[in-house]
Amino acid sequence: MGLSLDHLEAFVTAAETGSFSAAARRLGKAQSAVSTAVANLEIDLGVQLFERSGKYPAITGEGEVLLRDARAILARCSYFQDRAYAFSENIDARIRIAVDEIVPHRALVEVLERFGETFPETELEILYGTLKDIQTLVEEDRADMGLLIPIDFPDKTVSSRLVAYMPYCPVAAPGHPLAELVEVTTEDLETHREFIIASRGGERIPDAIIFGSRTWMIESNYVIRDLVLKGMGYAFLPRHLVEEEIAAGHLVRLSVTLEQTPHQVPVYLVWPSAKPLGKAGKWVLEELAKIECG
Repeated sequence: MGLSLDHLEAFVTAAETGSFSAAARRLGKAQSAVSTAVANLEIDLGVQLFERSGKYPAITGEGEVLLRDARAILARCSYFQDRAYAFSENIDARIRIAVDEIVPHRALVEVLERFGETFPETELEILYGTLKDIQTLVEEDRADMGLLIPIDFPDKTVSSRLVAYMPYCPVAAPGHPLAELVEVTTEDLETHREFIIASRGGERIPDAIIFGSRTWMIESNYVIRDLVLKGMGYAFLPRHLVEEEIAAGHLVRLSVTLEQTPHQVPVYLVWPSAKPLGKAGKWVLEELAKIECG
């Protein structure tokens, strides 16, 4: 048995409008064409969809149940057609974005929200990592683009673009000995535990400020922040991750004497040089290039 989409459409429209004549007017067809389509569907299914003894056709109990399925089938067909049209217009079927976890979530979500509205047919995958992890995902074609703190760009197949600078600041919990000092020297830092962000391969931010004699290498800035909040050590963290805690008095910004200018690191957007992107991919690249990381 091969179901006809025209027959399903006639059935759904007749059920929604309450009569074959009303369904015919909505579909722009003759009433006889609609009633015949529904009758043929009933023959194909072996189920009576409408009771026709009254002035208007009344949907049967079986028809009510099958109506939900018919609507779902038509909706999926419409979705199928929309996606096929989008792909024929050179709109990417799927975009994979690798993001360093320190990129402000709010700024990223705003881009993704607009993306969903602009390209509703394109699937999206977001991958998270730290430092070199993001670059590796792009180089190995596991991501179509990435936002990262660069270690290096040795692979000529990767293009890059400076997006912004991420400001960092040294912090400790209010009860930590460093928080009690008016000015913190490098000698003061050496005697305490420092938490350092590192990728899975052990890479660190270029020129990372490391002074502690007891360092913990951790893949997540969020874990580092929580450990600092516990008073277990100090760290240089992205400013946007600690602003609220500093304002609430849960963290203290350390007055490190070496900080003549705020410590900051560059954030780059990277993508494969030779891999063509469709309209959706190019749109994302342009929007991510405008993201604010301060």
